[in-house]
Amino acid sequence: MAISEFDLIKDYFNKSGLIPTTEQSARIPLGIGDDCAVIDLPPERLLAVSMDTLVADVHFPAKADSGLIAQRALAVNLSDLAAMGAEPLAFTLALSLPKVEEAWLQGFSLGLEQMIQKYRCPLIGGDITKGPLSITIQVHGLLERGKILRRDSARPGELVYVSGELGAAGLAVSLLGNGMSLDKPDTKELHSAYYQPVPRVILGQSIAGIASAAIDISDGLMADLGHIAEQSGVGIVLNAKAIPISKAVKNFMGAMGDKSKGLNLALTAGDEYELALTVAEDQQEELQQKAAEINVPLTLIGRVVKGSRVKCLDSDGREIDIKNSGYRHFS
Repeated sequence: MAISEFDLIKDYFNKSGLIPTTEQSARIPLGIGDDCAVIDLPPERLLAVSMDTLVADVHFPAKADSGLIAQRALAVNLSDLAAMGAEPLAFTLALSLPKVEEAWLQGFSLGLEQMIQKYRCPLIGGDITKGPLSITIQVHGLLERGKILRRDSARPGELVYVSGELGAAGLAVSLLGNGMSLDKPDTKELHSAYYQPVPRVILGQSIAGIASAAIDISDGLMADLGHIAEQSGVGIVLNAKAIPISKAVKNFMGAMGDKSKGLNLALTAGDEYELALTVAEDQQEELQQKAAEINVPLTLIGRVVKGSRVKCLDSDGREIDIKNSGYRHFS
């Protein structure tokens, strides 16, 4: 007997651990079960909304573990909230499935639950339909008025920082694209970076009102800083020696004969989901203090200048020729 959409929702999504808790129901008085969810916004807060679609064999391997697929799908959306300084509130899910596989759905549901519990962002509705495997998530977050991280507020003279380390997820994408497995002891870091990226939600909230501009690194450091440069009407100069490259990437690329040990990858690879941000010099001490309080590494990598483009300089001050500027969806 075929299982209905409503049975799928009831069995795998409308259950404790995924839906709003009693405490969260004050903000979300109506979730799954009606034509619309209802959100009760606090009068002093603004609503941030973002949405991403992940397509099988484009944004994740179709045969990957469904729990990991779920974690990746929600994480990349939460990263957009982090880039704005928003507090996660809830999300909706549209899931397209070629067929019903209960073991796949069970794993997917569990992966979502783990993320929901960690980031306190419950599922409040969505849709399930038959079709090629794809996942669309719309996240909702709360912003404090006057503390919104944007892309258009960087100014010449400010400093450029990035959180964490770069390159691991990009290397993972490259290996997966070449048919290689990440399920090996020496690729454990790459596996985690790709399937379980850490959205910098707490960092974004902590630096809202301190950083002047921010963006999450989804298309590549150079490309995403290019969005800040374009929308702010500025240029950005990066210091190649300061770029924080993942140790796993340094080791792998060094063994492959790359003298820069992964610099181009760290500058151009997408799927990192770290935050790149700008800050006035007189605010950098407070910025660093906030990051230290939540144990998130921040690295000073460059400066905002007059101009209109992003460039990276070597130790002699010469511009490095970058092989590609970042990920493009239709190239």
